[in-house]
Amino acid sequence: MGKKDEKEQVIFFCDGKKCGKYNKDPKAYLKEQIVDFGLEDKVTFRKMDCQGMCKKAPIFCLEPQDIWKKEVTVKKAKKLFEKHILPKSK
Repeated sequence: MGKKDEKEQVIFFCDGKKCGKYNKDPKAYLKEQIVDFGLEDKVTFRKMDCQGMCKKAPIFCLEPQDIWKKEVTVKKAKKLFEKHILPKSK
C-alpha cells in the first residue's frame, strides 16, 4: 500500500429508499467542500446499500476511521468535514 492509499478517505452514504430521500443536501455540501479544498484525489464517495437504520436517516460512514453518523444534516456534515476529513487530508 502506497503513501497515497494511506491518506485516502472514503465517505460512504446509504442510498436506501429513506436515506436517499434525505442525503442530497449534506452529500452536496461535502462534495463542494472536497472540491473547494482540492481534496478530490484524497477523498472519494461511495454508495452503500440500506443499513437498516431507516429511522436515523440519512446515514454516512467515514472510512478508514470507522466513523458512523446518523440523521446527517448540512450542519452535521460541516462538523464531519472540519473535524475528521480536512485534518486527515493535510
